[in-house]
Amino acid sequence: MKPLIYNFKMEHTMKEMLELKKEFEKESTDNVYLAPATCYLPIMHSYKYHLCAQTISLKRNETNTGETSANALQSLDVTAVLIGHDECKDTIEEKINKIKSVLQAKIKPFIILTDTKQDQDYQYTFQKLTGQIRAIFSQIPEKYYSELTFIYKPSWQKTEELSTDYLANLFYQCKEETKRDYKVTIPILFGGYIPEGKETEYYSNENIDGLLQEQTKRK
Repeated sequence: MKPLIYNFKMEHTMKEMLELKKEFEKESTDNVYLAPATCYLPIMHSYKYHLCAQTISLKRNETNTGETSANALQSLDVTAVLIGHDECKDTIEEKINKIKSVLQAKIKPFIILTDTKQDQDYQYTFQKLTGQIRAIFSQIPEKYYSELTFIYKPSWQKTEELSTDYLANLFYQCKEETKRDYKVTIPILFGGYIPEGKETEYYSNENIDGLLQEQTKRK
Protein backbone atom coordinates (compact mmCIF):
# COMPACT_ATOMS: atom_id res chain seq x y z
CA MET A 1 0.00 0.00 0.00
CA LYS A 2 1.02 3.61 -0.52
CA PRO A 3 2.61 5.43 2.43
CA LEU A 4 0.50 7.70 4.62
CA ILE A 5 2.67 10.00 6.73
CA TYR A 6 1.19 12.01 9.59
CA ASN A 7 3.33 14.91 10.82
CA PHE A 8 2.18 16.08 14.26
CA LYS A 9 4.41 19.18 14.31
CA MET A 10 5.41 20.52 17.78
CA GLU A 11 2.48 21.67 19.92
CA HIS A 12 0.94 18.43 21.24
CA THR A 13 1.03 17.49 24.91
CA MET A 14 2.06 14.01 26.05
CA LYS A 15 -1.57 13.23 26.94
CA GLU A 16 -2.69 14.15 23.42
CA MET A 17 0.03 12.04 21.84
CA LEU A 18 -0.88 9.00 23.95
CA GLU A 19 -4.51 9.38 22.88
CA LEU A 20 -3.41 9.51 19.23
CA LYS A 21 -1.28 6.43 19.78
CA LYS A 22 -4.31 4.49 21.04
CA GLU A 23 -6.27 5.57 17.98
CA PHE A 24 -3.62 4.45 15.52
CA GLU A 25 -3.07 1.16 17.37
CA LYS A 26 -6.65 0.03 16.78
CA GLU A 27 -5.45 -1.76 13.65
CA SER A 28 -2.12 -2.78 12.16
CA THR A 29 -1.21 -0.32 9.41
CA ASP A 30 2.06 -1.22 7.73
CA ASN A 31 1.81 1.73 5.34
CA VAL A 32 1.35 4.36 8.08
CA TYR A 33 4.20 6.52 9.38
CA LEU A 34 3.73 8.71 12.45
CA ALA A 35 6.06 11.68 12.89
CA PRO A 36 5.69 13.13 16.40
CA ALA A 37 7.89 15.82 17.93
CA THR A 38 11.29 14.34 18.76
CA CYS A 39 10.63 14.30 22.52
CA TYR A 40 7.71 11.90 22.00
CA LEU A 41 9.48 9.31 19.85
CA PRO A 42 10.10 6.86 22.75
CA ILE A 43 6.49 6.83 23.96
CA MET A 44 5.08 6.56 20.41
CA HIS A 45 6.96 3.35 19.59
CA SER A 46 4.58 0.62 18.37
CA TYR A 47 4.61 -2.44 16.13
CA LYS A 48 1.27 -1.28 14.66
CA TYR A 49 2.81 1.46 12.49
CA HIS A 50 6.17 2.95 11.49
CA LEU A 51 7.88 5.62 13.56
CA CYS A 52 9.17 8.59 11.57
CA ALA A 53 11.35 11.44 12.84
CA GLN A 54 10.47 15.00 11.87
CA THR A 55 14.10 15.92 11.27
CA ILE A 56 17.70 14.92 11.89
CA SER A 57 20.84 16.78 12.85
CA LEU A 58 22.86 18.28 10.03
CA LYS A 59 26.02 17.59 12.03
CA ARG A 60 27.82 14.30 11.53
CA ASN A 61 30.23 12.63 13.98
CA GLU A 62 30.21 15.63 16.29
CA THR A 63 29.04 16.35 19.83
CA ASN A 64 26.08 18.74 19.72
CA THR A 65 23.56 19.76 22.33
CA GLY A 66 19.87 19.84 21.38
CA GLU A 67 20.19 17.83 18.17
CA THR A 68 19.47 14.22 17.28
CA SER A 69 21.76 11.92 15.30
CA ALA A 70 20.86 9.10 12.95
CA ASN A 71 22.32 6.57 15.39
CA ALA A 72 20.14 7.91 18.21
CA LEU A 73 17.04 7.65 16.02
CA GLN A 74 17.99 4.14 14.94
CA SER A 75 18.21 3.07 18.59
CA LEU A 76 14.56 4.14 19.03
CA ASP A 77 13.48 1.93 16.10
CA VAL A 78 12.78 4.97 13.94
CA THR A 79 12.43 3.65 10.39
CA ALA A 80 12.09 6.93 8.45
CA VAL A 81 13.01 10.62 8.61
CA LEU A 82 11.48 13.68 6.97
CA ILE A 83 14.17 15.78 5.30
CA GLY A 84 13.86 19.26 3.84
CA HIS A 85 10.94 21.00 5.56
CA ASP A 86 10.60 24.53 4.21
CA GLU A 87 10.77 25.96 7.73
CA CYS A 88 14.18 24.31 8.22
CA LYS A 89 15.62 26.43 5.37
CA ASP A 90 18.04 23.66 4.38
CA THR A 91 20.18 24.26 1.32
CA ILE A 92 20.36 21.41 -1.20
CA GLU A 93 23.84 20.57 0.16
CA GLU A 94 22.46 20.35 3.71
CA LYS A 95 19.62 18.11 2.52
CA ILE A 96 22.14 15.81 0.83
CA ASN A 97 24.26 15.54 4.00
CA LYS A 98 21.17 14.61 6.01
CA ILE A 99 20.15 12.03 3.40
CA LYS A 100 23.60 10.43 3.55
CA SER A 101 23.48 10.20 7.36
CA VAL A 102 20.04 8.58 7.25
CA LEU A 103 20.97 6.08 4.55
CA GLN A 104 24.13 5.02 6.38
CA ALA A 105 22.00 4.29 9.46
CA LYS A 106 19.65 2.14 7.33
CA ILE A 107 16.76 4.57 7.86
CA LYS A 108 14.41 5.57 5.04
CA PRO A 109 14.60 9.21 3.89
CA PHE A 110 11.42 11.02 2.90
CA ILE A 111 12.84 13.95 0.94
CA ILE A 112 10.70 17.08 0.61
CA LEU A 113 10.80 18.96 -2.70
CA THR A 114 9.30 22.41 -2.96
CA ASP A 115 8.75 25.36 -5.24
CA THR A 116 7.65 28.99 -4.96
CA LYS A 117 4.47 30.72 -6.07
CA GLN A 118 6.51 32.38 -8.81
CA ASP A 119 7.69 28.96 -10.04
CA GLN A 120 4.07 27.86 -10.18
CA ASP A 121 2.85 31.02 -11.90
CA TYR A 122 5.55 30.82 -14.57
CA GLN A 123 5.05 27.06 -15.05
CA TYR A 124 8.57 26.36 -13.81
CA THR A 125 7.71 23.80 -11.14
CA PHE A 126 8.75 20.78 -13.24
CA GLN A 127 12.21 22.26 -13.82
CA LYS A 128 12.51 23.23 -10.15
CA LEU A 129 11.65 19.76 -8.86
CA THR A 130 13.77 17.83 -11.36
CA GLY A 131 16.68 20.16 -10.63
CA GLN A 132 16.47 19.25 -6.94
CA ILE A 133 16.15 15.55 -7.78
CA ARG A 134 19.17 15.61 -10.10
CA ALA A 135 21.27 17.45 -7.51
CA ILE A 136 20.48 14.75 -4.94
CA PHE A 137 21.07 11.81 -7.28
CA SER A 138 24.40 13.28 -8.37
CA GLN A 139 25.70 13.09 -4.78
CA ILE A 140 24.16 9.80 -3.61
CA PRO A 141 25.82 6.43 -4.38
CA GLU A 142 23.91 4.42 -6.97
CA LYS A 143 23.31 1.56 -4.53
CA TYR A 144 20.97 3.87 -2.58
CA TYR A 145 18.87 5.11 -5.51
CA SER A 146 16.00 2.72 -4.79
CA GLU A 147 15.88 3.88 -1.15
CA LEU A 148 14.91 7.46 -2.01
CA THR A 149 11.30 8.63 -1.68
CA PHE A 150 10.30 12.19 -2.55
CA ILE A 151 7.45 14.40 -1.35
CA TYR A 152 6.22 17.44 -3.24
CA LYS A 153 5.16 20.06 -0.67
CA PRO A 154 4.57 23.53 -2.16
CA SER A 155 5.88 26.14 0.28
CA TRP A 156 3.35 28.70 -0.94
CA GLN A 157 0.20 26.58 -0.89
CA LYS A 158 -2.28 27.29 1.92
CA THR A 159 -5.85 26.89 0.64
CA GLU A 160 -5.35 26.90 -3.12
CA GLU A 161 -6.10 23.44 -4.50
CA LEU A 162 -3.80 21.69 -6.96
CA SER A 163 -5.89 19.22 -8.94
CA THR A 164 -5.09 15.52 -9.03
CA ASP A 165 -4.77 15.76 -12.83
CA TYR A 166 -2.13 18.46 -12.50
CA LEU A 167 -0.18 16.56 -9.85
CA ALA A 168 -0.45 13.25 -11.74
CA ASN A 169 0.99 14.85 -14.88
CA LEU A 170 3.74 16.65 -12.94
CA PHE A 171 4.77 13.53 -11.04
CA TYR A 172 4.67 11.38 -14.17
CA GLN A 173 7.01 13.74 -15.99
CA CYS A 174 9.42 13.90 -13.02
CA LYS A 175 9.46 10.10 -12.76
CA GLU A 176 10.04 9.62 -16.48
CA GLU A 177 12.96 12.04 -16.55
CA THR A 178 14.54 10.42 -13.49
CA LYS A 179 14.02 6.95 -14.94
CA ARG A 180 15.67 8.03 -18.19
CA ASP A 181 18.67 9.62 -16.45
CA TYR A 182 19.19 7.25 -13.50
CA LYS A 183 17.40 4.02 -14.49
CA VAL A 184 15.18 4.01 -11.41
CA THR A 185 11.49 4.79 -10.84
CA ILE A 186 11.12 7.12 -7.88
CA PRO A 187 8.02 7.35 -5.66
CA ILE A 188 6.62 10.89 -5.27
CA LEU A 189 4.11 11.67 -2.52
CA PHE A 190 2.02 14.81 -2.16
CA GLY A 191 2.35 16.87 1.01
CA GLY A 192 0.36 19.97 0.16
CA TYR A 193 -3.11 21.25 0.87
CA ILE A 194 -6.00 18.87 0.17
CA PRO A 195 -9.61 20.08 0.57
CA GLU A 196 -11.50 18.27 3.31
CA GLY A 197 -13.12 15.08 2.04
CA LYS A 198 -10.86 14.75 -1.00
CA GLU A 199 -8.04 12.72 0.59
CA THR A 200 -9.19 9.49 -1.09
CA GLU A 201 -9.21 11.13 -4.51
CA TYR A 202 -5.57 12.15 -4.14
CA TYR A 203 -4.44 8.94 -2.45
CA SER A 204 -6.05 6.69 -5.08
CA ASN A 205 -4.51 8.45 -8.09
CA GLU A 206 -2.09 6.06 -9.79
CA ASN A 207 0.65 8.69 -10.18
CA ILE A 208 0.45 10.03 -6.61
CA ASP A 209 2.41 7.55 -4.50
CA GLY A 210 1.11 8.50 -1.07
CA LEU A 211 0.37 11.47 1.16
CA LEU A 212 2.05 13.54 3.85
CA GLN A 213 -0.58 15.16 6.05
CA GLU A 214 -0.09 17.67 8.83
CA GLN A 215 -3.04 17.01 11.12
CA THR A 216 -3.85 15.61 14.53
CA LYS A 217 -6.40 12.97 13.63
CA ARG A 218 -7.14 10.66 10.73
CA LYS A 219 -10.06 11.77 8.58
